[in-house]
Order: sequence, then C-alpha cells, then structure tokens
Amino acid sequence: MIKTSVLIKQLNKSAKSLSKENKKVFDDIIRYIRFSNIKTRDAEEFLQQILDSFLNAEQQGVSIEYMLGTPDIKHYCEEIVSAYKSSYNYLSLYSEYIMYTGIIITVLSIINYITQNFTIFTGRDIKNFTFYLNFGSELIIQLLLIVPLFIAFYAYLRKSCFEETTKRGQIKEFFILWVLGVLLICIMVAFLMLVGKIILFRLNIILVLIVGIALYFIGKYESEK
Repeated sequence: MIKTSVLIKQLNKSAKSLSKENKKVFDDIIRYIRFSNIKTRDAEEFLQQILDSFLNAEQQGVSIEYMLGTPDIKHYCEEIVSAYKSSYNYLSLYSEYIMYTGIIITVLSIINYITQNFTIFTGRDIKNFTFYLNFGSELIIQLLLIVPLFIAFYAYLRKSCFEETTKRGQIKEFFILWVLGVLLICIMVAFLMLVGKIILFRLNIILVLIVGIALYFIGKYESEK
C-alpha cells in the first residue's frame, strides 16, 4: 500500500499541470476535504480520484462540472464527506487524534521549555540550566484555548471554500486571522494575570518529547492501515 505522504506528494506534483482556472477550483476542493475531519487516507484517496477527473476533463476539452455530473461542486464534496462520515464509528478517527495529540504535546513542550528557560539560553543564567519542564496553569490555559481555536480555524477555512476571492476578500481573511491571533494572545495574558503561574508538577523535557513523538508516529502508523 502506498503511504499517505507519498499520495500527497504525487497529488501536489500532478496538480501543477492543471489549467489556472481548474487549479483554483481543485485547491478549494483540497482545502474543503482536508478540513472536513475525515481520515487523512480517505481524504487523499478521494482527492486523487477528483484530480484524475480534472485531468480527464482537460484532455477531453469538457468542464469539470460536466465530468462530475453536477454544477454544484461544493455540494458534491459535502455529499462525499457525509458518505465517509456515515461509515465511521466512534473509534474510526482515534489514530488521527493520537497523531494530533503527539504534535500538540511536542510543539507546546518545546515552546514552553524555551520560554521558561529564556534567560538560560541567552547566557544570563547558565548556572540554573535544567532539563525539567514545569507543568502549570499557563500550559493548561494554552491547551484549553488552542484546541477550540484550531477547531474554529478549520471550520472557517472550510466555510470560505468555493467563494469568489477578490483582493478585498483576501485582505479581510488576513485581518480576521490576525485578529484571532491577537485575541488568543490577549486572552492567554489575561488568564495568567488572574490565575498566576501555578506550578503543578515537573517532568524531564526529554521524556515529554519522547512521549509526544511516540504518539505522533503511533497515530501515523495506525492511520496508514
């Protein structure tokens, strides 16, 4: 079986041969499908099928709407996503969640370790160098805010698919994302000012990274099945 990462590389390479108009539509399909919370493997296999339809349409000189049998491509994608989700059970996406958990643990641990030991890394307090990562209120706040924010971000990107993009629309999209980023930072700062830095426990950063990386590869391995 071809690995999902290989499918993605093949897809990106083959999509470059599409016409400018079809490439724009196909990019919307990619974004919609990948942000629809279905298995990565299912998403990439479906996208490859769609890409084949695009390439065949261009070779035959017909529109992609004619090739797919519908003028509403967004609705077509919605039906495909619904069909996939209806075949899932509660454990179908466990491998994806394990993989994402590994990524979150790894990234947040590295960021917090650097910020907690900033003075050490800048050479101003080298005598207090430690491999321990403090788990406290700030880390919990980050988890409580980042997860919902990512869900909202995914929903926004999916909703914005298949819409006419103008220069004004692009500026509006950038402004919304910028406001969300600033809002996240302000909320985190406000929570820390109210709650304070309460250290609950400490763990070796190497152990934490091993757990995070292990979860990522376990989830990735299970998602390939």
